[in-house]
Amino acid sequence: MLDRTKAPDTYEIDAVSIQIAEVTHLSNGAILHIIKSETQPVIRLDFVFKAGKWFEDKKGTSDLAAKMLLEGSLNHTAKQIADKVAFYGASFDNNHGYDRTEFTLYCLAKYTSELLALVLDVLQNPAFPEEEFNLLKQRTIQSLKVQRQKNNYLATHSFTQQVYGSTHPYTFGFDEGVLEAVTKEEVEQYYRNRFITQELEVFACGAVDEPLQKQLEHEIAALQLEPSAASATTPKTGITAEDKYKLVPVADSLQSSIRIGRRFPRIDHPDYQKLLVLNEVLGGYFGSRLMRNIREDKGYTYGIHSVISPKEQDSVFYIGTDVNYAVTDNTIEEVLKEIKLLQQEEIPVDELETVKNYMLGKFLNDISTIFDQCDRYKRITLHKLSPEHYNKYVTTIRTVTAPELLELANQYYKEEELHTAVAGRKD
Repeated sequence: MLDRTKAPDTYEIDAVSIQIAEVTHLSNGAILHIIKSETQPVIRLDFVFKAGKWFEDKKGTSDLAAKMLLEGSLNHTAKQIADKVAFYGASFDNNHGYDRTEFTLYCLAKYTSELLALVLDVLQNPAFPEEEFNLLKQRTIQSLKVQRQKNNYLATHSFTQQVYGSTHPYTFGFDEGVLEAVTKEEVEQYYRNRFITQELEVFACGAVDEPLQKQLEHEIAALQLEPSAASATTPKTGITAEDKYKLVPVADSLQSSIRIGRRFPRIDHPDYQKLLVLNEVLGGYFGSRLMRNIREDKGYTYGIHSVISPKEQDSVFYIGTDVNYAVTDNTIEEVLKEIKLLQQEEIPVDELETVKNYMLGKFLNDISTIFDQCDRYKRITLHKLSPEHYNKYVTTIRTVTAPELLELANQYYKEEELHTAVAGRKD
């Protein structure tokens, strides 16, 4: 009989097991990664192209190109695509990012054959219909106008411009009017330049049996997406950082959105995983120092967080919050005080232990399903990380010391290297 007077046993996490895929290099240049699991009769297929903002010649083309593929192919209208996916109770969508564009299909394993042909048709035979392009462009512009009414959008856009410069592909969002100038021909050219099978990575996870594996290999190998003769996209790698402080005025706004941060080491840097622990202490979870100070003690905000956001070519660290405009300067001052404290005093043993336990527990929860495991494997693959990356992550959390974190705080949190962006009303 269960004795509820005794707490469950606890144990140390020594290592984790991230499932590794079976990798097949197909004849057309694509790479197929398969992670098998029989626990649920479902499949997820991710088609990942090197087709993010990093490869744009003109801002907005990668975003519109990714969306246009779902607006109709030579064999299916947009409605027919949506109706067929819905008929099988599936999900098919795209995720456009800074470095990559992904098309993801979720479906029951028994319907994969019917839906795979549709997905490959969408990827290989987009029609780029004129009317749908004009409608998509207007919807996207209208959505951008709505977003640009929000302080948090303006603050993040301004902050990334400060960090990277206004023309860099890692700058968040768009300036007003940018999308107006994008033509259908430019979007089609971007598709022909970047949606190519020689750089395609396909990740299949779930209930993949032997016949389905052979079918995936055969049909994906038949996908022929060649770079166009005019393919000469050159990513803008130069970084011209702008002012350390910038206010984006928003008349009559009762709130200010604040972003404070800087560039950080890439995900494969030796300091990166230790910096994740330091970030967690500062503002990475609900019990963090920033939450205790800015929310619980001062009552300036409902929430404040700090984040390290890794890209394939760089990383950025930032602190974000929304406060009443009258306490904007006070909030920035308190944030800098918390950073200064991390530079002057070692983190107490009990606080650091709490953070470590939280991070380890959250990590175990975050790899609990086959799709979670595939996401971790995908990150290892796309960022070209060591297969032992996540075991090193667990070891780093367990072994990093307060003196090491003190040293890192002094190296990476220097006040003179931080950028601050505020969108709102000047007090």
